[in-house]
Amino acid sequence: MKTTHAILATSAFAITALAIVEAGRLHPAAFASPMATGNNGVTVLTASTGQGPDEAPYEALFVLDNRTEMILVYGIESPTDRRLVLRSAASLPALFRAARGG
Repeated sequence: MKTTHAILATSAFAITALAIVEAGRLHPAAFASPMATGNNGVTVLTASTGQGPDEAPYEALFVLDNRTEMILVYGIESPTDRRLVLRSAASLPALFRAARGG
């Protein structure tokens, strides 16, 4: 019976140690992942553009409209002027066709 308890205790210790080591490898930005939400065939996703200061990087807004099969990309012109500007719009079927080489 003592052997069973020793094996369980050792396993629990090993799993806990592994969890701590893996948690230490996570980059802080992993917790600030892009946010997506959707309703009625429209999905909205924000993602960092890779520009701006590290503590507050600039983001882009992606709108996927399943009804019209379009993707719309919005951004901010400058940090002082916080208005969203349409950067690009494209047909999703056309983008996938182009990606397949057609």
